[in-house]
Amino acid sequence: MIDDLLLLCTGVILLYWFILAVASHCKHMQYSKTKCKYRCVVLIPEENQFSNDTDEKASYELITYKNLQETVYSLDREQYDIVILLSNVTGSLSSCLIEKVCNVYDAGIKVIQLHTVIKKRKGIQKYIQSLCEEINNSLFRAGNTQLGFSSNLYGTNMAIDLTWLQNNLKTSKTNLERKLFRQNIYIEYLPDAIVYCNSIPAHLYRKRTRKFLSYFFSSLFEGNWNFCNRIIQQLLPSPTKLYICASIWTLLMTVYDFGESFKWWIILFGLAITCSLAIPDYLVKEKKRKKLLIWKR
Repeated sequence: MIDDLLLLCTGVILLYWFILAVASHCKHMQYSKTKCKYRCVVLIPEENQFSNDTDEKASYELITYKNLQETVYSLDREQYDIVILLSNVTGSLSSCLIEKVCNVYDAGIKVIQLHTVIKKRKGIQKYIQSLCEEINNSLFRAGNTQLGFSSNLYGTNMAIDLTWLQNNLKTSKTNLERKLFRQNIYIEYLPDAIVYCNSIPAHLYRKRTRKFLSYFFSSLFEGNWNFCNRIIQQLLPSPTKLYICASIWTLLMTVYDFGESFKWWIILFGLAITCSLAIPDYLVKEKKRKKLLIWKR
């Protein structure tokens, strides 16, 4: 009975993630070029060594901050429209990032999650971290937006409307993601607007599952499917944890009852396919290139 229950739960999660993984490969919406000139300000922590060599330096102003709330409240709404919050490990931005953000903002979207890419991936640990980060990007950001849901918000490496931010940022640790979902504000994800980081940025928001869960029924009755979807994803284990747990259980079932373990091997194979679909090509090609160089030596 326990085995059947675990199989059912894992199978439902697998199907859900597989749909998200397939959806992430669909063509992303292309926003038309804006004719308006929006004013952007990039906020970055003082300890960061940010260097951007793109041609967009003239299109934004860079401000370092010690206290995020104080800095945000000091910004003049008549001078800036969009705030881009970068993490303390951000190294540089991809070309045309500001232009792409302005195009999305012109379409009426107030919040945009940018694509975080780990630049330094030497070593197995860093490479695995990059894989896990990109799987989360594919499933819970690209996959969500392709199905019409909001992207999960990192808390950093994002663009946001200044007016909304000043009205809702109560402290430097305010959970902006929860506020956005509660207000049913759509969060876009731009996979081609890349923020290159030296390591994985720390999440600004604590994972308070009980707090999120308390809003589930009210969001359900209000028809706030964005928030319901986010709460469900918060309750689920990460793809990495589920794959490890499923592997251990599959091996145990193989030893206990070889015939009954076949269904778990199918689940494990399905999880491997889903994760493979969620991994971007640049990480796979990079690994193949390294193997080829080793072979040539």
